[in-house]
Amino acid sequence: MAIDQNLITNSGFIYKKIGLIYYRKENYPESIKFFKKSIQIDSLSKNAADSHFNISLIYRIRGSEDSLIYRLNKAVAIYKTLKDSDDKFSTFSKAGILYKNAGRYDSAIKHLLWAYEGYDQSNNLSGKAHASNILGSTQRLLGNLDIAEQYYKEALHLNNKLQDTVQVSFSYVKIANLLKEQKKYNSAIAYYEKGIQFQDQIASKKEVGKMLNNLASVYYLLKNYAKANTIYLQALALKKQENNTIGLAYTYNELAILSIHNERLKQARAYLDSSTVYLKNTNNKDVVLRKYEIEALYSKKKGDYKNALTFQEKYSLLYKTIFTENQTKIIQELQEKFESKKKQVKIIELSSSNKNKVEIINTQKRNLRQKNILLLLALVIFLLVLLSYFYLKQRQKSREKELELQQLESVYKGQEIIKKRISKDLHDIITTSYDGIRLKILALPKSKNPDKVSQIIIDEIKEINQEIRLISHRLSPLGDKIQNSSLREIITSQLSEFQYYRKIFINVQLPLPEELDYMKLSSQTNFYGIILEALSNIEKHSQATEVKINYKKQTDGHLLFSISDNGVGFKTESNKQGIGLFNMKQRTQLLFGNFQVKSTEEGTLISLDFPIKENIK
Repeated sequence: MAIDQNLITNSGFIYKKIGLIYYRKENYPESIKFFKKSIQIDSLSKNAADSHFNISLIYRIRGSEDSLIYRLNKAVAIYKTLKDSDDKFSTFSKAGILYKNAGRYDSAIKHLLWAYEGYDQSNNLSGKAHASNILGSTQRLLGNLDIAEQYYKEALHLNNKLQDTVQVSFSYVKIANLLKEQKKYNSAIAYYEKGIQFQDQIASKKEVGKMLNNLASVYYLLKNYAKANTIYLQALALKKQENNTIGLAYTYNELAILSIHNERLKQARAYLDSSTVYLKNTNNKDVVLRKYEIEALYSKKKGDYKNALTFQEKYSLLYKTIFTENQTKIIQELQEKFESKKKQVKIIELSSSNKNKVEIINTQKRNLRQKNILLLLALVIFLLVLLSYFYLKQRQKSREKELELQQLESVYKGQEIIKKRISKDLHDIITTSYDGIRLKILALPKSKNPDKVSQIIIDEIKEINQEIRLISHRLSPLGDKIQNSSLREIITSQLSEFQYYRKIFINVQLPLPEELDYMKLSSQTNFYGIILEALSNIEKHSQATEVKINYKKQTDGHLLFSISDNGVGFKTESNKQGIGLFNMKQRTQLLFGNFQVKSTEEGTLISLDFPIKENIK
């Protein structure tokens, strides 16, 4: 393709082109040298503006923010003097992105608006759409979500006009992300689905997996776990095709927590193991943190409180690390901005070369000094507020985690005590009771009254069977019953059976609250275990003839149950230290509730109250 002879002879243009060649080869020192030569040839030309801009891109790669802003300002200042053109507006738009990435949001919005207005005059719809998207992103960072939504919808409208399927899809997703942030979940779902529909029209679908993950997360927030699970599985299939390691680990994590919610613990374990495989090849701390959180929840559901405690500790440690890194990054960014302001004085001094500008410089120095003082004060106040906020937030979260760790430790220790006591009971039953029965059987042929001895043996075997049955109930109260009946049906049946065989009248408030049938399996098991322990204690110790069971739904969302009998009550405090009461207290703790037992004038009163919301599936 032929090039205009005037451009070939323009040394500024040639130097710029040589600089670009070195830039593409990533030889940045040589690239800067030729860009500067282009600027020296004619410091007010388009070539000079382009060279300043290209140097700013190199400083962006190097992470030199001050130098980047200085060169960017130079490029923009020259372009403002040039005739309107798409190149000019494109530079304003690119400058807006660089200002935004550097945290200079006011400058970013100003230059993006210049680009938008210029594209509007030249009727460049693609340029307007691009500027609108960046304006939306900048306003979102500033927290102006309503304004951001308007810009995103403007970009969507323009991309629809252009019939740009890819950009239309991205516009729908940007709006959906914004609506999700505003907790407008149903609207977010509609926009995510639109974005995915447009992606389906494109040959390359690299973003669909990410979009599906976002869509599934909204359904998860709405607690529509079945729909969320279906969409996460679709995302997983696409992530596998892309071999997206972090994406796969993230999706496996979310599938695991959905399986936990649905009580499919075996499936949850498989998903967590798959996540572990992919996390070996990544150091993404956010995904690892999420996995620790889910592992703790999984172990807690399995009743492995020791392992749950381990993962809670890992979660707390990693959370503190991430928090510290984010805090350090924020402080560094604020410090860099402050230092940048201070350096403006030196920049003005270096760029001024005659006496007429001295007074201007002094005035600017005074203004900048005042601004620096105000900025420093604002920075100090902001840092204090920011640090206080994060400190209090971290302290609150740490307290919550400490309380949860303490609860897990307490439950774990309690379970160990119960296991040891059950082990002792089994040992006593097998070694002592059965040895006694064996001796009676051996003595039976020599007995003067074999019928009486036989009856004693039968009674002792019945008593042993009852003890073993009680131990079995302590280990697994519900067993397989819950698969065929509701919890209320099981409790009612058990009370009827108790009344019939133990000859103790049961006065129960019916119907039992329907919330019991909607509780998690672990919560149902613990509640039923408390009922069985209470009945066992009444049968063995109370000498009661009547039991009353009542409940009340309280205004704070708790269920209050009372189990009272007309027996002898507790004769001494030592009677309150048995394994039965200890087991009831432990199970109440797992229900996040409170447990009390006391003697009354009528007999014994057991009170149990627990929150419904925390125990519902």
